[in-house]
Amino acid sequence: MNNKFIVSFLLFILCACTTSVSTNNAKISFLEKSYDFGSLAYRKEAGYSFQFTNPGEGPLVVLDVKTSCGCTVPAWPDKPVKPGGSGEIKVKYDAAHPGVFHKTITVYYNGKDSPVELTIKGEVAYPDDLEEIDHEE
Repeated sequence: MNNKFIVSFLLFILCACTTSVSTNNAKISFLEKSYDFGSLAYRKEAGYSFQFTNPGEGPLVVLDVKTSCGCTVPAWPDKPVKPGGSGEIKVKYDAAHPGVFHKTITVYYNGKDSPVELTIKGEVAYPDDLEEIDHEE
């Protein structure tokens, strides 16, 4: 008899968890998902803000933002974004290495379509003194 109670209780918990996840109506919509910095000066930090809105019916929570390398640093809202509200994902890029770059920013949020990928790209100019590059590492 105890086993039936435990199994019933666990099934109830499982159903409650599944239902709460599947009924989340948070959505995220970005004004643009890609940004081209163009040409950047060597060793200069550059930044961009990806603007978004929550067109969903529930609060939007940005859970985490991951980047494809340590040269790209993200910042995101720490509070829920109400339905119809807006926010931004700020990205800083450290142009420490000359040449073309293409980086991915992955945004994890509490909606069923999570995650969303953003991209930045550009080209870091070579410095006039090429020996400056050799001595940086």
